[in-house]
Amino acid sequence: MNYKVFFYFFLLIQFFGCNDINDDNPNVLIFLTDDQGWGDLSINGNPNLKTPNIDQIAKNGARFQRFYVSPVCSPTRAELLTGKFFVRSGVNGVTKGYERMNIDHKLISNFFKEKKYRTGLFGKWHNGSQPPYHPNSRGFDEFYGFTAGHWGNYFNPLLEKNGKVVKGKGYISDDITNNAISFIKKSKDPFFTYIAYNTPHSPMQVPDSYVSNKKVVKQGRYAEKENIRKTEAALGMVENLDYNVGKVIDSLKKYNLYNNTIIIFFSDNGPNGNRWNNDLKDKKGSTNEGGVRVPFFIQWPSKIKKGIKINQITSVMDIFPTLVELTNNSSNIEFDGKSFNKYLENPNLKDNNRKIFSYWGNRISVRNNNFILDNNDDLFDLNNDHKQEKPVNENFIDDYKELKKAKDKWENSLVDSFKKSNKRRRFTVNYTDLIDTHLPARDAEITGSLKRSSIHANCSFIENWENEDDYIYWDIDVLNSGKSNVNLYYTLPENSIGTEIAIEYENQIIYKKIEDFHDPKLIGMDKDLVKRTESYTKEFKRINIGDLYFKKGPSRLKIKTSKKIGQKSIDFRLLILKKYSEKNS
Repeated sequence: MNYKVFFYFFLLIQFFGCNDINDDNPNVLIFLTDDQGWGDLSINGNPNLKTPNIDQIAKNGARFQRFYVSPVCSPTRAELLTGKFFVRSGVNGVTKGYERMNIDHKLISNFFKEKKYRTGLFGKWHNGSQPPYHPNSRGFDEFYGFTAGHWGNYFNPLLEKNGKVVKGKGYISDDITNNAISFIKKSKDPFFTYIAYNTPHSPMQVPDSYVSNKKVVKQGRYAEKENIRKTEAALGMVENLDYNVGKVIDSLKKYNLYNNTIIIFFSDNGPNGNRWNNDLKDKKGSTNEGGVRVPFFIQWPSKIKKGIKINQITSVMDIFPTLVELTNNSSNIEFDGKSFNKYLENPNLKDNNRKIFSYWGNRISVRNNNFILDNNDDLFDLNNDHKQEKPVNENFIDDYKELKKAKDKWENSLVDSFKKSNKRRRFTVNYTDLIDTHLPARDAEITGSLKRSSIHANCSFIENWENEDDYIYWDIDVLNSGKSNVNLYYTLPENSIGTEIAIEYENQIIYKKIEDFHDPKLIGMDKDLVKRTESYTKEFKRINIGDLYFKKGPSRLKIKTSKKIGQKSIDFRLLILKKYSEKNS
């Protein structure tokens, strides 16, 4: 035997095999999808699609059979990031600033950044736009995506990179993936990477290759209500996600990071349509099983056994404390969630005292390992009736009383105080650590005959500016005194050239005559597989307005039309305030 060859072979094994495993500093990768139901995976029995890469995460690790999130987007994200009930964090809506988390909450991104992890978010944030609510001021070193609840165009869209407006490349999920892989590749320290895909949320846009041969067979309790084309689009989007999940995992293997990376996959709420979901009751927005029970898988090749199935009820709030424990760290945060690490070590364990609450729109449900008490105080035996078809209040009196008492206590102690403290908050300007503050149309208030381009504010613009007395405004909170440069994104018809816009703040007002018309057509109709209810988009033009000096404290910022030429003034999309540094101010 050639002992020299054996020696070098042994060193190579040590270098490429063992050295990439460090139980104290594993990488963390979280995939979160948007409006994907429990049934939107082939591993959960849906014959209408194939998701081999996502399914493989479950096969390579643990698969949670009853994992719960909130009924809609931003509350789920807040619970992931804080490990606490979303009502504690200040989140009380999904747009116009109501989606923001209180800044006194330490987020999972802050935690891992303090542990010397490199932190990155790619995709949909949906928990605040203006610093200090922006992801770059909430523990993320790198941000690429958008901060709103939904986006209006999925092909080559305008996005944001660390506060700067950029043009996306290709289909949005592919682009998010490519940027995440680049981040992972460049990370010399352990990484915490959060990939928050915005599909299969509407608008229903996906490359043709994912739907051209898609055949959907209607099935289940909502088959008669199902929109086949929407289901085809949604499942095509999920198959695209599966491709991208596989691409990220392949990159981990390529860069020798796979064995020491904790990988998590789940969705933010139930499906956004009437499609097969194992006949769970209702869909997105509901506190019943169909609205809040979602797929959840976790793998870590060096630590978590393959093929584990866990029946213990668990929550999105459990992810943060679990990752603290899995990475051999500790925290003094008072989590509402509980680490599920013990179930990974012993899947047969049960905590029948655990209760998980769901709340949205004044509806509350509570469940344990056996039952759900729904919003109407009907009790269902989930072990024998996962469809919630036959109430069993009279058959299980003690269980009914126990859950009813827990529900009332939770509502009185948490929800009622949340409602009392629920106030409209101002939008922050001139935060210390970040340069750019975005004030989009969705966060603005409007007067007179002005209107939004859709009832859904998230990716809307403001139009119908036919009256000079009408104006757009934000109630702001200036965090630090100082000067900022103002840029505005607009469109304007050719016959309105010469229209003058004014930006007004307290006793300051700056005027700008618009000499360049910009009147592009709306886009997106040709890519939509189903007619949308959200706003269509168009390309807006940037114009520099000038400088304003902001004084610390509450105030109001307005956009006015000081002189209107033609039938209408601008359509408005976005205001960006670029804070001057002390050296340049």
